[in-house]
Amino acid sequence: MKLTTVAAFMCQFLWKNSNMSSVNAAECNPDDHHPENEGYFIEGINGFGSEVDPESDSQRKLTNSTWAPGIEYPDGSLKYCTGMFCSETCRNDGCPTFISGHTCSMIRFCYESDSGSDVWLMPNEMAMAKCDFSEATKVCDVDEGSDDDCCNYKVEVDHDIKAYLFASKEGCLAGQKAAVEVNDFNDVGDACYGMGLGTSRIQKCTCNYEDRPFSTLSEPCHSQFVAGCNFHSPELGDDTSCCDTQSCVGKHKDFSHPIGRALEDERKMLCNNEIPGRCVNSIEDTSDCCNSKCTTCGTDVSPFNEWASCSNGNATSSTGTCGYGGHGGMYSMFECDFSKCTEDQVWHMPGDLYKNWMSTIDPENFTPPVTLSPTRAPNRQMPVPMPTKPMESTITKAPTTTSASYSMICSIITNLLMTVVSIFLL
Repeated sequence: MKLTTVAAFMCQFLWKNSNMSSVNAAECNPDDHHPENEGYFIEGINGFGSEVDPESDSQRKLTNSTWAPGIEYPDGSLKYCTGMFCSETCRNDGCPTFISGHTCSMIRFCYESDSGSDVWLMPNEMAMAKCDFSEATKVCDVDEGSDDDCCNYKVEVDHDIKAYLFASKEGCLAGQKAAVEVNDFNDVGDACYGMGLGTSRIQKCTCNYEDRPFSTLSEPCHSQFVAGCNFHSPELGDDTSCCDTQSCVGKHKDFSHPIGRALEDERKMLCNNEIPGRCVNSIEDTSDCCNSKCTTCGTDVSPFNEWASCSNGNATSSTGTCGYGGHGGMYSMFECDFSKCTEDQVWHMPGDLYKNWMSTIDPENFTPPVTLSPTRAPNRQMPVPMPTKPMESTITKAPTTTSASYSMICSIITNLLMTVVSIFLL
């Protein structure tokens, strides 16, 4: 998602929450945080299972809260990364491994009462490594992990943003210890809500993942994404034919809706028509680099228009990289070729708009395009004739009529003057 769209969506998010002033935001609650469990989402200590949560109406994956010795939990120890997306630090020096957690969550531990397992909060890494429980704080006893809701450690909205270390006294030496790195709920929740506001699932009526066995998003991102998607979904009533054609117009794309009009007006305010770009229509499957400007590629023209400004240009190849969706796939940069723009189009290379932009974005390689204008053929130099003896003319002149014409004119003038004089004398 582009940055202007994200900004506009976040304005809508703030507007949506402006009516919740009666809610105490200092506490986890269903309005500001997770919509279930009084505002707390479940964070399974062992990640996720392979089935859908039966209590979810949006295909959320079931958490795995199994707490037992012999399972390798992320415990904060250093691991070397070997994947293709590793950072240099994690590849060469190693990085600590954590379970990703957030405020307004319940970290859940499930175990049988006769397993000997319990849950302790460890004071530091040294105590965790040595399984030293002398200064540890008990979270749950051996008989509290088999209840209907198992054992839960609540992370409140005002908890410190840090790593929380857990271990079982009996199973610690067998690896029954885990580290949960807690981040702010709003950092992830707001971002995922914003992504939901503009997702293509709105066009397909699949905000609740009706087209998937289950969602790949974990909490709190999953619920916030679904909430944002549903917030911008249109009210279709009985006519759901647009769902089949994937052409439903969300409130954010509907220029006749207050949300859509506000977003488009704000988008236009941020437009810079001196920068070229690509106008894409997702339904008509059209893409225009040559004859569009930012302000003319909006939802007031078509709800499926999207504008992608060119982020850089190459004067040598007369191209610009303008958004994504190139030949390498949806995540590859798209290249606009301005040499294909014709003379009657906005971004024709000899035009001032193109020249001003390209000379600014790539001044080192820019050479103004040469405009060929019509020119006259050079005058042919005629040879100067050499003087020769005049030849006698053999052309017979026609009789002149100059004398007769002159007499006639004089006669007419005389008669006119006589008439004028006679009028004044009357």
